[in-house]
Amino acid sequence: MSSDLFQFTNNAGLGAVLGNDVAINAYREGKLPFPHGTIIAALHYRNVPSDENNKVFGQAQSFVPGPPINIQFMVKDSTKYAATGGWGFGHFQDGKPADAAFMKPCFPCHEKAKVTDFVFTSYAP
Repeated sequence: MSSDLFQFTNNAGLGAVLGNDVAINAYREGKLPFPHGTIIAALHYRNVPSDENNKVFGQAQSFVPGPPINIQFMVKDSTKYAATGGWGFGHFQDGKPADAAFMKPCFPCHEKAKVTDFVFTSYAP
């Protein structure tokens, strides 16, 4: 995975989205659809207060990644995954892959992002 890092936060956790060189180059060039061989990984962690930082601030306002929630992957192979827009989806929790029933709603959800080749994340240099 490339050292380029995409970060996002929400109320439940912190996360990072990483990509292989194919993904990062496509992001940087604004190339859509993403090329064959693109791999995007999303790492999600629970928010936990940073006791060290909060001592400096005098109140709870700083958060850092805590225990992992899950890791998700998207792999671009237009032949192998033709039925799902050319993308294969993976989800791991506690080191175990999700079963087919769990994965079933992935593509219907990602269809909402068809204009960006089914990818929700954008590049922020």
